[in-house]
Amino acid sequence: MTKTTIESQVQPQKRAKVSDQFIQCWAHSQTGKRCTAKVTSREGEPIPIPYCERHLNSGDGALKVVNHPFFGQALVARYDLPAKYRMAYWGKRGRCSSCDVEDRAISYYPPNPVTGSNIDPKIAGGRTLKRHNYNGVLNPGGTGDIIQYAACPGPNEKQNMRSTFQYFGLRNGDLGGLEFVTLVPVPKNTQLLHWYGSGWWEERGIKRQDVGTKRHPAPLRDKPAKKKQRRVVVDDDECTLAKAVDLKELTRSIGVEWANREEQSEQKIVDTTT
Repeated sequence: MTKTTIESQVQPQKRAKVSDQFIQCWAHSQTGKRCTAKVTSREGEPIPIPYCERHLNSGDGALKVVNHPFFGQALVARYDLPAKYRMAYWGKRGRCSSCDVEDRAISYYPPNPVTGSNIDPKIAGGRTLKRHNYNGVLNPGGTGDIIQYAACPGPNEKQNMRSTFQYFGLRNGDLGGLEFVTLVPVPKNTQLLHWYGSGWWEERGIKRQDVGTKRHPAPLRDKPAKKKQRRVVVDDDECTLAKAVDLKELTRSIGVEWANREEQSEQKIVDTTT
């Protein structure tokens, strides 16, 4: 299958809604074909994790896990992905492990059991925050989830995916998930990165580093624009001063210098005539 054919088939999926009779599985095949399986509630949850049983076990074929030369494994795009491509992180709900144990778990905030939404207009900020709705963590260990391998961007890199704070599942249920979406088009073999949070590194005593490689690059941060300056030589009557100066300031300085010289010249003429 050609690159053009794949791009023509891979389109951003629609967000799952509680009103949907069923959800078409979000996953794609390794050749870019959208899965046609229908997903319905598993535990009575308002919105199920939007993957069929097959793709819960194998992961979305649009993505692949590769070995990283320094940091274990990484998640990359198997082929070009569009912006707003949706993915679901998922795992088994349980207690949070201590930070000295390697884990890829995330906090779980179950959605409203009626609306299926994590947006609550009664709460400041419109979100269901930890103090209101925390329900353990989602642990992807021992599951087919592959979003767990998405790395955090390093100091010179930026994220190209983020969570939407839309969770899937039921309070005190067995399984739960969290929606992620690409922020920009992601080229083939590019790593998928999202921000872990500043506290994640400090709590584990790990130094944050860039993760991009030549084979699997990471999106880089935009460099700040530098103010343009012109390097010029300013005559200070001794021919010793050379520095970079602002053009406007240079023009003003030259004007003042000429005015001083004209004044000195006029003074010399007056002195010789007296």
